Amino acid sequence: MTGEAVSAARRRLTSRTAALDGAGDRAVRALGAARVLVVGAGGLGAPVLTYLAGSGLRRVTIVDHDVVDVSNLARQTLFAAADVGRPKAECAAERVRGVDAELEVVALAEPFRPDHVAGHDVVVDAADSVEVTRAISDACASAGVPFVWGTVLGLDGQVSVFHDAAADPVDFHDLHPDALPDEGSCALDGVLPALCGAVGSVMAAQVTALVAGIGEPLLGRVLTVDARRWRWTESPLRRGPSSRRPRPTVDDAPPRIAPAALAHLLGGPGDRPVLVDVRTPEELATGVVPGSVRPDDLHGDDPVVVVCASGARATAWARVARAEGRAATVLDGGIEAWRREGNPTTPLA
Repeated sequence: MTGEAVSAARRRLTSRTAALDGAGDRAVRALGAARVLVVGAGGLGAPVLTYLAGSGLRRVTIVDHDVVDVSNLARQTLFAAADVGRPKAECAAERVRGVDAELEVVALAEPFRPDHVAGHDVVVDAADSVEVTRAISDACASAGVPFVWGTVLGLDGQVSVFHDAAADPVDFHDLHPDALPDEGSCALDGVLPALCGAVGSVMAAQVTALVAGIGEPLLGRVLTVDARRWRWTESPLRRGPSSRRPRPTVDDAPPRIAPAALAHLLGGPGDRPVLVDVRTPEELATGVVPGSVRPDDLHGDDPVVVVCASGARATAWARVARAEGRAATVLDGGIEAWRREGNPTTPLA
């Protein structure tokens, strides 16, 4: 839309945005040229898409492989009961098209792939998944595209903007250096529906800040909200001299060993396997599988059996280790399964 006349319908749609101090036609034209990729059409994607729908954008691409479930309806406000069982991407696209007939809307009912980033000016990471965020971060860094990130769980939320090609580059790995897995979930830990709306609204505002200069984007800043007291705090984020991008993980799942099989190996006459426990210091203090060491205490490149609470963190750690050439097997079910089967634990040496 750059250099083209803004239609009468678009002018009315974006009139309140244009009326903002310092915005005017310049901002409207910038928005009208922008192509935005939104990954995730759920609790965060719903408010993001609701506000982007009327922003006068050129194109919105929606990526989500999931289908609508009844449990989604309280917080994923793009959907109604009649949508249950339908692909989220397609339902969301219908709602967005209903706001602005001139907006090009592309619905992709599939998991995120790095090639989705091509042809977009801004990416919004509304998937709320560390694994997906890592993939988005790598793809955006390769393409030189900024991305807006948000997360909510329980009564806590965060928002930031990452851009590896900025004058002062900052990316997701500067906030979370380690390749940690997704541990919590809305299904297990709950989520306050209105918190999704609050965080998602801020995420949508970051798009207009990046594209049209309306407000200052949260680049180099992390905005955190505690919904217990509705307290918002801001923390600076800078890239340190030791910053590194985690190596891509291998896609195939690492092998697993059952607690009974591991107990047999530990009690047998042969060489004991090397056990590495990747839990937090507080968790380690409750006891470990006998002979376990922390990751920092590993020496050499011997094969390892990786232990965590239930297996999720161990799987993520093992994938990274295997990508770096170390053979790694995961204790199936983690130390919780180990204890359930009556196996002993000891203090960490």
